[in-house]
Amino acid sequence: MGPAIWLRTHYAPGSNLKHEMLVADVDMDNAVDGDHRLLNDHHLYNYGPDWQRVFHVLPELLENYKPTWESYEQAQREAVGALKAYTEGGVPRARQTSPMLVHNLTGGGYGGGPGFQGQQLEDEIARALQSQVHSACVVTWLVLEDEEALRRGKVAVMFVDAGGNVVRSSRVEARVAEDMGGFWASSAWTEVDEWVDGEFGPEYQSGGSRGGFLLENMRNA
Repeated sequence: MGPAIWLRTHYAPGSNLKHEMLVADVDMDNAVDGDHRLLNDHHLYNYGPDWQRVFHVLPELLENYKPTWESYEQAQREAVGALKAYTEGGVPRARQTSPMLVHNLTGGGYGGGPGFQGQQLEDEIARALQSQVHSACVVTWLVLEDEEALRRGKVAVMFVDAGGNVVRSSRVEARVAEDMGGFWASSAWTEVDEWVDGEFGPEYQSGGSRGGFLLENMRNA
């Protein structure tokens, strides 16, 4: 997966100074691989809340990082299958289908691991497997500098699927968002709080179109 973009979508009078203050201490090279990936032009990106319009202008942002579309969908099916196996067979089944995950969660991982047991172990397995399902859908991430970001000083980190839907998102300080660039490059992004504690996007909630799609895959797995 390639580097992300930093997208500013709010250009109301007086917002330029707020923008400069917000990004003053951000190294764009670390955050999104350079200033050329900071999209800051009121003629082009004055989207307001409709920020996903950027994918119509720059569809290459959603290019699948897998070798083929089939492999992208296969990764989702495999993740859904592991989650389904756990929901049907509990921890014993997870030990068979996701042995390394259970090994790490029960204290066998590097540094001893957390050593979860009982209900806590069950909860952690479920959360980790759901994270794997969601992460299999992600093709890129971006930093959204919208009206709320300029008002509150917290940008939105958006993890996005191949259809431009938000899988998960978090509000963080701009300097924290900068760190995501390194985590993304090292493929460690699923371990950071912005992902783990991120809010599910509308389409990935139980009533959303993608949530329903993944549930249907669970039935057919």
